[in-house]
Amino acid sequence: MSAYEVVDAHYVEEHIGKMPLVDVRPTLRFDTGHIPTAVNIRLDVAQMTDDAGAELAEMFQDHGIGQHDAAIVYCQCGPHAKMACELLAEQGYDQLRLYQGSMDDWIKDPARPVETAGESFVK
Repeated sequence: MSAYEVVDAHYVEEHIGKMPLVDVRPTLRFDTGHIPTAVNIRLDVAQMTDDAGAELAEMFQDHGIGQHDAAIVYCQCGPHAKMACELLAEQGYDQLRLYQGSMDDWIKDPARPVETAGESFVK
């Protein structure tokens, strides 16, 4: 059994505001457009350290997301979010949800809301 569950856009829509959403992309991508309520916890920053998993776990904890807390993780198209989930699973995280399609999937439906740095809109 995987330490994380793969979820789709419908699941994400149902859990906005009820479960932490974590965008692991670089800040510029996040600021350009992200799923509402998401926090930006950068995988690339964690990867610049000697222990990316421990650093990422510390960053999650700094945002109040502990090892046994449910959270949805996404990136631009999926692979980086998967990598983040795998690194965190090695650190004992066991309630993560991987939004496999990530932003590329999210923006396929123009009715889904997107936030940018400082504002929210529907495309």
